[in-house]
Amino acid sequence: MKNVKGIYLFLLLTVALLAACSKDEAAQGGGNGNPLGTVAYEIDRIENFTAVELAAMTFASGDAMGGGADILSVFSGSVAAREQQLQKELGVERVELGYRKINYLYSSVDHLGNPVTLSSALYWNCYKVGEEWYDIAPERICLTEHYTITSDVESPTAGFPVEPLLLGNSLVVMPDYLGYGYTADKLHPYLNHNVAAVNSIDALDAAYAVCRDYAPTLLSGEWTMCVLGASQGGSNALAVHKYLDTHSQLAEKWNFTHSNCAAGAYSPALTFTTYMQWEQIEYPVVFPLVLKSMIASNPDIMGGWSEEDFYSERYLEIKPRIDAMLAGKKHTTNEINALFFEHFAADGAPALVSVRDILSAAALSAESEMREALFRCFDRYDLTRGWTPKHPVRLYHSRGDRVVPFENALEAVSSFGTNATLQAVEGEGHVGSCTMWMFSLFLAGA
Repeated sequence: MKNVKGIYLFLLLTVALLAACSKDEAAQGGGNGNPLGTVAYEIDRIENFTAVELAAMTFASGDAMGGGADILSVFSGSVAAREQQLQKELGVERVELGYRKINYLYSSVDHLGNPVTLSSALYWNCYKVGEEWYDIAPERICLTEHYTITSDVESPTAGFPVEPLLLGNSLVVMPDYLGYGYTADKLHPYLNHNVAAVNSIDALDAAYAVCRDYAPTLLSGEWTMCVLGASQGGSNALAVHKYLDTHSQLAEKWNFTHSNCAAGAYSPALTFTTYMQWEQIEYPVVFPLVLKSMIASNPDIMGGWSEEDFYSERYLEIKPRIDAMLAGKKHTTNEINALFFEHFAADGAPALVSVRDILSAAALSAESEMREALFRCFDRYDLTRGWTPKHPVRLYHSRGDRVVPFENALEAVSSFGTNATLQAVEGEGHVGSCTMWMFSLFLAGA
């Protein structure tokens, strides 16, 4: 499977490179105008990478969905061919394709509505002649929501995500989210879709301001904006879509066109109900992530209960270790899930944990006040109710997803009707389907 995915990745990278850069694109005029007034931001870091350098770091970071040295070698050959083409177009002897990455800080709000400074990464295409870098005007803005992380080195500002390599000639905005990057010392409000949407829109505002001030002609051409993401990123992408479509002046300001949402937990209540029906789960870290978030985000509802009330005696034995790993932001979800499997699974058992081993009887009881309160919190973040999309929602989900139940996509399609389309795939788990979504999406041009 990795070899097949690697071939797809190579094709995507090649298509993206061939479409990304040209002299004509860099000289576009006209445009959408300035959609913003004054937006405060602070540039934290500016880095320029050749395409080959960025690809090498992305592969090395493990965020390239497989591939390895062979694909990197072929990718380097594609870059060389495109550079030769640019040399002819520009009439110079040596051109290097590249990417500019800017990490910036911006103002937003936290899960309780308090002011907070957050971080985000911003990428766009450029090329290098001699020691000078030249920007290339993008055709669109892609507000890109990242998947679930628990290690801060995976955040967009700290790491090298694969999306900028695959999105062609796009301005790629990738927020860290509250709880990562500049705010790594704070709680990440997992599945609080409301604050995720506001944080992402604020990141978009600040990204435009950065471009306007740093490279005034960068967004002078005609451009559109879309939002996309997979897994938690799929949920957050739909949350941003909802925010834009329920604030129509914002959708118009940004020339918003559509969202691409893969394998997202659009209905937290449906997701948790399905987990309880399955009785076993392969992604147990979701429980502490969600419970910490719901308790912190909803003191008016959850003020009468502690985390410990929701857990079994057996889970409480490892809760201090799990809490330390989550708070430290130095362990990946795989590493944290492994502690669950080690503690609960019998020798030779598959990597699944019984829901009843983790949650208390009260948390599992449909008649308990504690569970009812938790589900009232979930209702606040349900993206499948209370609105009708005005722009297309493009959903992608595997029927065999055991991390984020396929029922989420069915519920969204049922609620949105003709405003949503669903590409359902067979025979893939969560990670595999998200990977193939990226292949198909980016090959088609997002």
